[in-house]
Amino acid sequence: MAATNTREQLLAEARRAWRAYVTSGTDEDYIAARKATTAAQKAGISLTEIRDQ
Repeated sequence: MAATNTREQLLAEARRAWRAYVTSGTDEDYIAARKATTAAQKAGISLTEIRDQ
Protein backbone atom coordinates (compact mmCIF):
# COMPACT_ATOMS: atom_id res chain seq x y z
CA MET A 1 0.00 0.00 0.00
CA ALA A 2 2.76 2.44 0.91
CA ALA A 3 4.53 1.90 -2.42
CA THR A 4 1.33 2.63 -4.34
CA ASN A 5 0.70 5.72 -2.25
CA THR A 6 4.24 6.96 -2.87
CA ARG A 7 3.93 6.27 -6.60
CA GLU A 8 0.64 8.15 -6.76
CA GLN A 9 2.14 11.04 -4.81
CA LEU A 10 5.12 11.21 -7.17
CA LEU A 11 2.84 11.12 -10.19
CA ALA A 12 0.61 13.86 -8.78
CA GLU A 13 3.62 16.04 -7.91
CA ALA A 14 5.16 15.63 -11.37
CA ARG A 15 1.87 16.56 -13.03
CA ARG A 16 1.39 19.55 -10.72
CA ALA A 17 4.94 20.75 -11.32
CA TRP A 18 4.60 20.59 -15.11
CA ARG A 19 1.25 22.41 -15.02
CA ALA A 20 2.90 25.15 -12.94
CA TYR A 21 5.75 25.41 -15.44
CA VAL A 22 3.43 25.54 -18.45
CA THR A 23 1.45 28.30 -16.75
CA SER A 24 4.38 30.41 -15.56
CA GLY A 25 7.22 29.55 -17.92
CA THR A 26 9.78 30.47 -15.25
CA ASP A 27 13.16 28.83 -14.85
CA GLU A 28 12.36 27.98 -11.24
CA ASP A 29 9.22 26.10 -12.21
CA TYR A 30 11.10 24.31 -15.00
CA ILE A 31 13.75 23.12 -12.55
CA ALA A 32 11.06 21.95 -10.11
CA ALA A 33 9.25 20.12 -12.91
CA ARG A 34 12.43 18.37 -14.04
CA LYS A 35 13.24 17.29 -10.47
CA ALA A 36 9.71 15.96 -9.98
CA THR A 37 9.85 14.14 -13.31
CA THR A 38 13.19 12.56 -12.49
CA ALA A 39 11.90 11.34 -9.12
CA ALA A 40 8.80 9.92 -10.79
CA GLN A 41 10.83 8.16 -13.48
CA LYS A 42 13.06 6.57 -10.83
CA ALA A 43 9.84 5.13 -9.35
CA GLY A 44 8.96 3.60 -12.71
CA ILE A 45 6.50 6.24 -13.91
CA SER A 46 6.70 6.98 -17.61
CA LEU A 47 6.59 10.40 -19.22
CA THR A 48 3.40 9.31 -20.96
CA GLU A 49 1.72 8.76 -17.58
CA ILE A 50 2.83 12.20 -16.43
CA ARG A 51 1.53 13.86 -19.60
CA ASP A 52 -1.81 11.98 -19.59
CA GLN A 53 -3.55 14.18 -17.09
